[in-house]
Amino acid sequence: MGPEDREIKEPLINRERDYEPAHQEDAANQSAGPGDLEAPPEDPENKGNGVGVTVLMTTFIMLGDMLGLGSLTLPSVFARLGWAPALAVIAICALGTIYSGRLFTLLVEKVPNAHVFDDLGGAAMGVWGRRLTYCTVYLTILGEPIIFHLTSMEALQQIFYQSRLSQGLAAAIVAAVMLPLGQIRGIEDVSAVSVLGTLGMLVALTIAAIKICITPRAESYSPPEIFHKPDSPSTPFVAFFDAVFTFGGQVNWMRYVTSMKRPRKFPRAVAAVTSVMTVAYLAVGSVGYYRLGSHFDLTKPLTSILPQDAWLMAANVGLLAHCIVAYMINLNIWTHLLLHLFVPSMNGEEESSSWRGRGAWALVSVAGIGLSWLVSVTFPYFSTVMAIIAALGDLAGAYALPALFVLYLMRHRLPKWERVLCYFVIPISLALSAVGIISSVRELISEYQGHHA
Repeated sequence: MGPEDREIKEPLINRERDYEPAHQEDAANQSAGPGDLEAPPEDPENKGNGVGVTVLMTTFIMLGDMLGLGSLTLPSVFARLGWAPALAVIAICALGTIYSGRLFTLLVEKVPNAHVFDDLGGAAMGVWGRRLTYCTVYLTILGEPIIFHLTSMEALQQIFYQSRLSQGLAAAIVAAVMLPLGQIRGIEDVSAVSVLGTLGMLVALTIAAIKICITPRAESYSPPEIFHKPDSPSTPFVAFFDAVFTFGGQVNWMRYVTSMKRPRKFPRAVAAVTSVMTVAYLAVGSVGYYRLGSHFDLTKPLTSILPQDAWLMAANVGLLAHCIVAYMINLNIWTHLLLHLFVPSMNGEEESSSWRGRGAWALVSVAGIGLSWLVSVTFPYFSTVMAIIAALGDLAGAYALPALFVLYLMRHRLPKWERVLCYFVIPISLALSAVGIISSVRELISEYQGHHA
């Protein structure tokens, strides 16, 4: 395995804790503000290290990562908002994703020795930059296994719908499957089966789209609306953050951009991925809304609200394959993150391979599975849980923190319009995140109380 292969397959969390802020690397720069830093010289021809992943391969890897569970909530996004607001939200998310790719590229060019997200925060703002990353981006990473456990539970119930498998038993089966899989410590060990997960998701979406078109409308069908009057003030925010989640994945972007032959071309990959996702999302969301109407169970994924038969069973098998692979990857990241933060002595290769290191890994991974199981059986509300996870860090990780770090590191090199845009994006993203968390939690409480009334 070459260095370029190892780089793309490394866990998201860096093993090194000794990264120095960029503005402290040179004693001559200590008296200058971070905005006055000059980018290191680079080869004008290559604009990169000459080895690593191509733009095309990066596009395929990102597409497999980002085109996933969020698409199953899109009919409910349209149902919660109506045609006009839903289309506007998808357009805003698409444009924002493309611009986010530019911000990441600027940051990696400015801090070329950064490998993970908190390296950027440390370079820009020192310890406070790292803390901001921990409280947003890494908090989202900690929540990711939950949504995959919940969706795997839903898919398993749909596969065995004739046996009327209970939520508790389905969640326990998923936990039992993940216990041994969670002990796989290298991302490279699951990378080969990631293709299976992507194909499974495509199969699930294809079958779901066909079934939407051929399934007769229910007697309770309510026609789509241009503007839907929300049932509660929190409803539009849940829909908005479900849409944000569908375009999410920026928490993993550092792994991709730093692994490219020419990191400067990363925005091309982002634009290509965003274009494909936008077309797919518009198709799934608009066709689903047109066929299902305004009233259906908004708390469940698309594959759980269609009539049950052998075809839907096959769709849920594909969905389950995708979720198990994604669960393995995100649980690996969860475990590395907590050991990275709280047991830094485990970072060394020799120590992490010892019995003590293996025991620590097992303990943390089992804790992640246990927490995911507990949340899944207590709050089995797919759409709302997804919105909470998105509100915790997807906006901050994609927009607020990259814009903030760019302003700290290179604000004088930005054109005036972009500085203004960054100053605008930061408070808006943080405010929406705060409102989204409050609204999603309120919606979760309301659904829980209604379910147990």
